Amino acid sequence: MKLKILAVSVVASLFIIVVSSLHYSEAQVYENQANFKYVKERIIEPIPGKTGWWKYLLKVCADDHSLAIAEVILSSDTEKIYQGVNKAIPKGECSFYGAVMKAKNSNTLGYKITQTHEAVQKIIDSKQGKLTNTSWAEISRYKFIIGFY
Repeated sequence: MKLKILAVSVVASLFIIVVSSLHYSEAQVYENQANFKYVKERIIEPIPGKTGWWKYLLKVCADDHSLAIAEVILSSDTEKIYQGVNKAIPKGECSFYGAVMKAKNSNTLGYKITQTHEAVQKIIDSKQGKLTNTSWAEISRYKFIIGFY
């Protein structure tokens, strides 16, 4: 009897270890929001003397109305940088966002820009129990960036 209990415990422990060690990832490793109409310029330059390192800059301009930016995510195939911005760009002006990033290939450098109204809507939806394609970590980031408690 003790042997059966021990065997079941060992099998259950192994199952838990195997399942907890699996890493579930998204189908796409990096963000690539190529259709954001307010990004006017994307500058990608290699860092001289350092292979795999890139200077990555975005120029975001508010053409037709003021633009409230909550977060800019810069990503590549090897890393992801979250920039909590919480800034309004007045109509007719531009703002720059960027970082020095590590990437195997410059084609994998991407971005995702979240406007403040989108972040607030996701926070409100989470309070109503409607989480669609949004993680709690993302909601927590938005709450911290915007100061919404």
